[in-house]
Amino acid sequence: MVEKGSHSSNLRSKAEAKVGTSPLGGPELTMDKAKELMHELEVHQVELEMQNQELREAQHRLEDIRDQYTDLFDFAPIGYIILNKKGKVEKINLTACTLMGIDRTQIIKRPLSAFMSANEARVLFLKLQEAFQKGVLKPFELEINRNDSGSFPALVHGTISKNIMGQLQCRLSMQNITEVKQARILQRQHKALQNEKEKIQQYLDLAPIVFLLIDKDQKIQMINQKGCNLFGYERVELLGQNWFDFLICNENGKEDDSNQIEFERKIKLLSPALECKVRCKNGEELIMSWRNTTLLGKNGDQIGVLSAGEDITVRTKLEEDNQTYTANLELKIEERTKELIKALEAEKRINDLKSNFITIASHELRTPITIVMSSIILIERYNNLGQYEKSEKHIARIKSSVDHFVNILDDFLSLHQLDKGIIQINKEVFDLEPFVEGIVTDMKGLLKKGQHIIYTHTGSKKLNLDPKILRNIILNLLSNALKYSSDQVKIKSFLKKDNLKISIEDQGLGIPDEDQENLFTSFYRAKNVEHIQGTGLGLSIVQRYLELFGGNIKYKSVLGEGSIFTIEIPIY
Repeated sequence: MVEKGSHSSNLRSKAEAKVGTSPLGGPELTMDKAKELMHELEVHQVELEMQNQELREAQHRLEDIRDQYTDLFDFAPIGYIILNKKGKVEKINLTACTLMGIDRTQIIKRPLSAFMSANEARVLFLKLQEAFQKGVLKPFELEINRNDSGSFPALVHGTISKNIMGQLQCRLSMQNITEVKQARILQRQHKALQNEKEKIQQYLDLAPIVFLLIDKDQKIQMINQKGCNLFGYERVELLGQNWFDFLICNENGKEDDSNQIEFERKIKLLSPALECKVRCKNGEELIMSWRNTTLLGKNGDQIGVLSAGEDITVRTKLEEDNQTYTANLELKIEERTKELIKALEAEKRINDLKSNFITIASHELRTPITIVMSSIILIERYNNLGQYEKSEKHIARIKSSVDHFVNILDDFLSLHQLDKGIIQINKEVFDLEPFVEGIVTDMKGLLKKGQHIIYTHTGSKKLNLDPKILRNIILNLLSNALKYSSDQVKIKSFLKKDNLKISIEDQGLGIPDEDQENLFTSFYRAKNVEHIQGTGLGLSIVQRYLELFGGNIKYKSVLGEGSIFTIEIPIY
């Protein structure tokens, strides 16, 4: 205190001496100089206030920086501790307190060694002693006790520095390395297992059969060289691949029920023995016989399967060939017998068709040919006599006979094409109503006296169908109706989005009940129409045309009143 008072007195003496020598107190002080001095004093006062303001702002900035440093120190991701030369804690951040499970007030000024075992405390003491002597602290590990319970391994780094008083101190960083040490243990275990796996791999590579290790996720974890050579893959191409998806052929072709597929796969892996097809890299399929051994974990749960496989493709093929050969020998006589029976039946059917064809053709073709020949003779005679007007009737008969002749040939041609399967469907979009009206117009030449056709249509207009085949269907049904009816014939068509329906109604002879069973049989004719020209092919051809479209034909008939034939065709 004496030194401080003496220092203040000296400063005051110097200040008074300086004021005494200044112009302010001299006799020469004038009013102008006084004003000038007052102005200078005011300027200095303002300048001093500005400097004080800057000083306060600088102080605030320093406080902000200090707060930021404190936050960085406290909330750093690793623990920070400052120890004095005696090993006592001078400063510690919140992270270190959290790691140690202790409040900051409970550790400040206490030795850090108090929070570890005696052995660990000795290690810390020796490390600090060496560091303060040499000025360097190498990284080391410590087992530090938590205040609440347990302990944790810490990796410690440090530097030696001086505090503001010039005293040596040690700045430590502390990091919990529990997970790191566990990872090291796992790495060592993994390396040991890998070494064992490599040894096993070397032994398995010498085996003459395929060895395969599949994990619980059905992925290939190990395969020997025999398997790689047999399947045509490098080992790296197979490891990690799903065994079933990558190599096993799907024999049932079912891909939609994933749960069922997964269940079947598990059954196969749990089976002690099974056979399956394996798809090689070059696309070849091998038949493999497998023997499976289930691998269990410590808890008894399945962790994988070890499979030993043998290529039995050649052996299986030989067995199948022998079985096939034996089966063929047993069936050969039976098949030959069936073939002979079929051949005899086919021959009989062909002979019947030929006989029917000859009978129908000779009968049906003879009439129009006779009419044509007789009409030609009469026309020549009338022309020679100059009676040309009488030729017109016979010319019309020739045209009618030729039309009938053409219709017969068309029926035989259609039947031939249907039998050979050479009919092609060529769909196109067209208007139904004018299409049917055109057919009606074409058929007017076949109308008998007093006969007429009434056509009505309901529903949509356009449809997508083969017009040529549809025309043949309508022509056959309409010509039958006109042929067997003397009155009006009604045609009704109904078209909606996905269905076409056409009905043709006549007021003709009707169909006897005993003939209805064979109505759609080729060359068959009902007994009550044998006196009327016809081949017996029309309805058979119509039915087979409709089968090409996926359609059908139905009918209702009352003997002596007439018939209604209705066709339905789906529109795609």
